[in-house]
Amino acid sequence: MLLNRKQQWIVFAVINGSLLLVLLIFPFYWKYIMNLPFNKCGLVEYLHLYCPACGGTRAFSSLLKLDILSSFKYNPIVPIGAGMFIAYEVDMIKHLILKTERELIAHPWVIYAALIIWGVYFVLRNVLLFCGIDLVGDIII
Repeated sequence: MLLNRKQQWIVFAVINGSLLLVLLIFPFYWKYIMNLPFNKCGLVEYLHLYCPACGGTRAFSSLLKLDILSSFKYNPIVPIGAGMFIAYEVDMIKHLILKTERELIAHPWVIYAALIIWGVYFVLRNVLLFCGIDLVGDIII
């Protein structure tokens, strides 16, 4: 679906407004979630396995501190998603400046590649758990 100039500005405003809202709310969320008695994932708590989203909050927090390696260690989909978002923003700004139409979503192969990386990491870090290696540090202490 091609977006005309007005639609591009609307999408640009909604995406960046949402990002700004997330960045403003995140410190309050982080403070709140750490005070809950049940702040662990059910898979970690009961099955002693990591789910695909485990470590996402810590990865986001590390990314905000510009600690990209730690962010990848906690959950690679967060820095990969941030990179995809930055690429999308640059492309959107380019199309807005050049006044050309653009597609609404990213190329499907980019999304598939990110999902494959995420799935491989999910399997890999659970296989490493059986070898006694805990990348996140929640299960094996």
